[in-house]
Amino acid sequence: MRFFSRFISLLVVVVVSLTFPSEARPIEVGGLDGRIDIGSKIAIAEKVDPAVTLDQVMEPGSKIVFRPSLTNTFHGSGQSGDIWIRADLVNSGDTALRGNLVIRFPYLEVVDAYIVGPQGVEHQGRAGATAARSGIAIPDPFPAFEIDVPAQDSRTLYLRVHSNTVVVLSMWLHSSADFQLWSKGSIALHFLMIGILCTFTAYAISVARTSQNNAYRLYVCFCVSSALYILFSTGIGKAFFWPHSDIGTMVLINALQAASTVFGALFIASFLDIRTRWPAFNRVILLIAALSTVSVLISAMPPLAAMALYMLMSSIGPIIVLAGVWVLHRRGVYGAGAVLLGWAPSIMATVWMYLRIFDITPYFGINHYIVPIALCLTVLQFSWAISNRVKDAEASAVTDPLTGLFNRRKLDSAFDRTVQRTEPPCTAVLAIDLDGFKAINDTHGHEAGDAVLRVIGQRLKKLSLGRAKSFRTGGDEFVVLYSEHADRAVIQAFGSDCIARIGRPILFGTEVLFVGASVGIAFVQNDEEFKTGIQRADAALYHAKRDGKGVVRLYDERQPPVGKESFRPALVSG
Repeated sequence: MRFFSRFISLLVVVVVSLTFPSEARPIEVGGLDGRIDIGSKIAIAEKVDPAVTLDQVMEPGSKIVFRPSLTNTFHGSGQSGDIWIRADLVNSGDTALRGNLVIRFPYLEVVDAYIVGPQGVEHQGRAGATAARSGIAIPDPFPAFEIDVPAQDSRTLYLRVHSNTVVVLSMWLHSSADFQLWSKGSIALHFLMIGILCTFTAYAISVARTSQNNAYRLYVCFCVSSALYILFSTGIGKAFFWPHSDIGTMVLINALQAASTVFGALFIASFLDIRTRWPAFNRVILLIAALSTVSVLISAMPPLAAMALYMLMSSIGPIIVLAGVWVLHRRGVYGAGAVLLGWAPSIMATVWMYLRIFDITPYFGINHYIVPIALCLTVLQFSWAISNRVKDAEASAVTDPLTGLFNRRKLDSAFDRTVQRTEPPCTAVLAIDLDGFKAINDTHGHEAGDAVLRVIGQRLKKLSLGRAKSFRTGGDEFVVLYSEHADRAVIQAFGSDCIARIGRPILFGTEVLFVGASVGIAFVQNDEEFKTGIQRADAALYHAKRDGKGVVRLYDERQPPVGKESFRPALVSG
């Protein structure tokens, strides 16, 4: 009941204020130190014919009706005509005001500012996304103007705002010092976020150059379009590159926003291989991408079609993609969770801004940074997902898919002398070959053989944990690099443990399988002996197999190098 009564009271206030127009409240600017929000102290006239001049607005009996603003931030539409704003500035202080007025909305195409004194227009200027900066307009991404009010005097400020889009007017009056601090800080923060995106773009380029995966190239395009979108949608691009030109940025901004949607959606589709996993959803993504591409031409389309395409490109399409990725995540698709976390911030920021435009969510200073921040979070999460994918690809390239042990490629790289070593060199090389493995394959089939290899791989990995690295170098051949400095007797005992662990029974279905192992060991004194250590361990293994299998043999370092006829392994019982 209390809520209903408050609503009725507010409605009455609004109706009365609209029925009986009143003058804007004077804005005291004397002694301004810092900044003040003047949005609730201005008078506004909407849907004014663009052909109307300031003289026509100011003349007695003008049909242009100014109504007081009811909120700090005005929301309206510029599609039905221009919006005129009037503010009465009073300086009761002893010092002349030299401040700066800022309209914190970069999508305004043209803003004309007039400072009117007793003798008429004293100063005027122009700024905006499609207007050349002139007169009292000052360098800033947002439309901003220099305001002078003499001491013990007053001036009237008129603003004519022209825009073909939704208009959000949050107006602030700054002292000159505060404006310099705020403006430079705001620009620096935006450039910081652009720099973050450029850093991740460089990373994406480095990944794309070494990979044949098309997803990484699409990601590079997404990063570039996102960085450029921040640059121009915040007004920084126009303010820095062509401030004194009437060349507009709205078409470019729409194109960059569409490009971000297109490349983001296509990257997700390629990264998650949606064409294979969910063909129907892949076709939906392609349709969204196609319509988003067409939306670049919205400035030449009928209003309803332009609005529909813009909504699809900026919000509805990305939300559909988000929903589809969530379904894939629920299905357990690898990488879908990371993509979901990455795509969500941009969607949430877009929804927040739409709600803000329609005055549903409150105005906060962070609103001006929420989209760039969201894009940075998206790129950060996407880069993390790509990094994990690259690491997994690198790991799979050096990992045996059956046993999970390192493969021969990893073993060869371990002996690469051009790589700076960060690990202690191995002190022994153990060559291991299974005994009786062929009989298992012949009797029980290759599925049983694969099961045996998987179990043995796990046993070697557990046994080697913390002191050695295990490799599968062939069908039933393994190599262990023992890296812990230990007595030779300890390493020999480790070889015997390998035989004992491998020889334990293995359950396959209802069958109990047994395999044995033979081990050859070559001790390594320094890095130069790494590669010859493999050859020596193989030679010792050959003699272990020849001497009855299931035993450990050591390479006799007192004998000539491997390949000489006089080589003889030292005999050590298993």
